[in-house]
Amino acid sequence: MRDVILQPKALWAAVAGACFACVAPAANAQWEIKPTDGSSVKVGFLLQGQAESVDVAGTDDTSNNLFFRRARILLGGKVNDQWSFFFETDSPNLGKGTGATGTKDAGDMYIQDFVVTYKPGSDAFNLDVGMMLGEVSYNSTQSAATLLGVDYGPNTFAWSAPLQARVGRDYGVRARGYLFGDHLEYRASVLQGVRGENSDNDFRFLGRLMFNVFEAQKGLFYTGTTLGKKQLLSFGVSYDTQEDYNTVGVDAFWDQPVGDGNGFTLQADYSKLDGDVFLPTLPEQENLMVEAGFYINSLKLLPFVQYSDRNYDDDALADTDKIQVGLGYMFAGHNGNVKLSYGKLGTDGQDDRDEIWLQLQLFRY
Repeated sequence: MRDVILQPKALWAAVAGACFACVAPAANAQWEIKPTDGSSVKVGFLLQGQAESVDVAGTDDTSNNLFFRRARILLGGKVNDQWSFFFETDSPNLGKGTGATGTKDAGDMYIQDFVVTYKPGSDAFNLDVGMMLGEVSYNSTQSAATLLGVDYGPNTFAWSAPLQARVGRDYGVRARGYLFGDHLEYRASVLQGVRGENSDNDFRFLGRLMFNVFEAQKGLFYTGTTLGKKQLLSFGVSYDTQEDYNTVGVDAFWDQPVGDGNGFTLQADYSKLDGDVFLPTLPEQENLMVEAGFYINSLKLLPFVQYSDRNYDDDALADTDKIQVGLGYMFAGHNGNVKLSYGKLGTDGQDDRDEIWLQLQLFRY
């Protein structure tokens, strides 16, 4: 690797020191209001400050940034036992310099999630309405606050921009439920997708089935790791389509406690995407993401590794892969942690590129 990657040694040392100096125990209490009528309102936030150094493709330059990867305000609660809601804003990559000019992101804040849920009775049927994260794969349905690594797989949301989704979110309605002793989860959504000229395109349909060997995850989002607290094993299949676009995905997730508060996490996601003539910017491709980690409770350390691979059906397009290894110090679990990772990005016909991420997360919800 070119020595330019190591140029900002003092900067990295200062940033790392500042991150660890900020380490402080987080309180266990939630910020929640509970009136006597059975309703509730809960407020929270997610802040991820990040330093990164990434080789720029086709040049001898290295892009260095200090910015907020995510800056979110969260609001949720229930009106009564049947009606609940979740609302979230975001200003992603706030302050990050991008492009040839290095212009810093202005930090426009927008609504990222806004879901109202109706639950008439049992967990067998929930109706979600609003702006929702698409369940195209397990990884794409995970909460950003509980990810195993520093971020999602690099190709997890390959379908998002072509479908005019906002960071994987789309507008619509979804049926969601848990059957057969909570072992089977189903999700079935009708979404806006790409509306097209005069908004006359067919709607987007997205469906998912997931078999839970042990405990079910009944929230809007899946977990990335429970840090040795829960035993979870699931196998999922997903299908996403609009007009002649489609994505088929299969995935598996295993989270297993291993004595004394330790635990390991393993996830594998495979998807086959084809935008066809409807989404020409989404060429036919196969994507794979595999990640694993082991939480050491006594040290509050979380070593992890993530591998991704993107193979195009068209030989004229350059396939890509990425390997990322890292270490998290989970000083307050997901409420507060520092993660450092190193990645190697490969593209057919190009030199490999290096990537370093250092992230401090503060979370409360």
